[in-house]
Amino acid sequence: MAPERILPGVYAIKIRRGYVNAFIIADGPLSFIDSGLPNQASVLLKHIAALGSKPEDVEHIAITHHHVDHTGSLADLVHATNAQVYVHPLDAPIVRGDQPLAGPNPKSIAGKILGPVIKRVTPSRLAALKIDHEVRDGEDLPIAGSLRVIHTPGHTAGHVSYLWPRAGGVLFVGDAAGHMFGRLGPPLGMFTEDMARAKESMRKIAALEFNSACFGHGGVIKGKAHVAFRRYVEKMAR
Repeated sequence: MAPERILPGVYAIKIRRGYVNAFIIADGPLSFIDSGLPNQASVLLKHIAALGSKPEDVEHIAITHHHVDHTGSLADLVHATNAQVYVHPLDAPIVRGDQPLAGPNPKSIAGKILGPVIKRVTPSRLAALKIDHEVRDGEDLPIAGSLRVIHTPGHTAGHVSYLWPRAGGVLFVGDAAGHMFGRLGPPLGMFTEDMARAKESMRKIAALEFNSACFGHGGVIKGKAHVAFRRYVEKMAR
């Protein structure tokens, strides 16, 4: 079991056959972007071993947002690696386990119908853990040389994307947008707290310069990825 090398120094871990992606930046000490669904820590550790690394080689875990498909294995991964955890303060109470996980947006039709079922099959609260650093918009984190925090709220209030300046610029989008079946679009409405803010965040992303985009859901865009966002934002404005 080996992670997929998608760019120099960047590897994707496709969890549950690609339902959700976590990423490893292998530039010096290993760094994770998100931790995937619950009960996946052993899978993540196997991917680390496939890179010829040990759990203690993981020094940083940068979380895009609190949803359980991105944080479900965080506590177990931290226990195995002793890595530092980075989260935006607006999502930190849920990631720490202080507050219950938010369910689907009840204002959406799908959220009304599927919300009760989803709540029954997902944990009500994340395992308690310490957050080492609460990130702020525009901050450059000491991760893989430098990793810039881009606050991209809407999907959740504390959602952030991370911009890595290497390889022509790599944006770890999280769920600020999706790229399913080769199509760029906004995050899934059922799980998005504020779609208007999510679209504002897509416009914010479109103003950045980055060559590649790595999504929590869907495939990677390689080559002039910022142009794809700008085209989508132009389409939204029509």
